[in-house]
Amino acid sequence: MDGNQCYAFGFEPRTDAFAQCMMDLHQQRALTQANRNLYWQSHFAEQTRRREAQQDLYKQMSLQRSGDTRFPVCGAASDGGMDRRTMTWFGPNCRAR
Repeated sequence: MDGNQCYAFGFEPRTDAFAQCMMDLHQQRALTQANRNLYWQSHFAEQTRRREAQQDLYKQMSLQRSGDTRFPVCGAASDGGMDRRTMTWFGPNCRAR
């Protein structure tokens, strides 16, 4: 594909200019792929950061509601999750045990 593209640009095969064209196209593609990889890495890192921040908020809310009988005790069916450090459930609308 790169050979056809360089030929379409007017470079003759087996010349230094053709080889340079091929190398430039390869480097452009590699740079584009590297930028794409960096974008997705940062995107997934941001998603993870937001999810962890939300879980931290849920944990804090659950702990604040401890002893408040208006809220159910957290369980596996809650929207939050499990704090693996303390092995307790947390969520937005529940209280800690």
